[in-house]
Amino acid sequence: MPIINALSINVEDYFQAPAYQFNIKESDWDLLSPRIEYAIDKLLLLLSDHHVTATFFVYGWTISQFPSMLKKIAEQGHELAYRHYSPAGSLHFNQRKIIDDLNRYKAQLSQIIGRRVVGYRADTKLCRSMNAWLENELVLAGYEYCSENRVDRADMHQDSVGSVFDGFQYLNVSTHHVLSHGYEIINTNSIRLRKYESSSKLVSNFIETTKTPVLGSLSTWMMDNQQPNIRADSLFKKWLHGYHLRETPVILHQLFSEYAWQTISDVHLRKVLQISSIHKRKGRCVS
Repeated sequence: MPIINALSINVEDYFQAPAYQFNIKESDWDLLSPRIEYAIDKLLLLLSDHHVTATFFVYGWTISQFPSMLKKIAEQGHELAYRHYSPAGSLHFNQRKIIDDLNRYKAQLSQIIGRRVVGYRADTKLCRSMNAWLENELVLAGYEYCSENRVDRADMHQDSVGSVFDGFQYLNVSTHHVLSHGYEIINTNSIRLRKYESSSKLVSNFIETTKTPVLGSLSTWMMDNQQPNIRADSLFKKWLHGYHLRETPVILHQLFSEYAWQTISDVHLRKVLQISSIHKRKGRCVS
């Protein structure tokens, strides 16, 4: 039986992309013209054509601003989860605000889509600073997994990290290692910068070596090749942001055609429970 991989989508408008994280603050988002619905419609059509379901990680701002769009995503069979926003360059985290947000937006998102929300995503910086308090609060709020982006630590040898709580998982974007650095196999930049054959080979090698699914991460803004020309943090970031935007649908068409993809919950939560149930039944039969 072929392994089914897990696909995650960071719901980001063009002005929320990493290329603009210093020039455009969260307080500026309301002042800009959003194009997120255009990008989401293109992506949903592509996913539907290939019978792919994905987990969409959504900022609190987006939950408040675009409830109809999020409902449309859920109606097409996709999972929605909450994503914490960390301002660029922040050295300290407001513990109380993080706890309030992860509870408030989880409840708000659940009410919009009419389903439980069990996934949480944060950036690497917050995850690295995670102490027991945040894991405790995630479990108390009803989250079942935490996912991390931008893993570049040499000591990250496993993509899934255990938890002190039974049933709670850390499910990080799958990486491959080059010398002392870890690089995500499928993410918004890597899928556009590499030749597709290289990305495909990395996916196949990961599956063959680990016997586990790949967890990939993409961003919605990569589906929008008609973005306004606004100032980025640097010329390099501007170039990287716009690289192969027109070719993105073709690249993803190849990826979705060659490999099977489902939501994080379907791949890592429900299938694990099914396998556990099968083992228990086999144990009863043997006894």
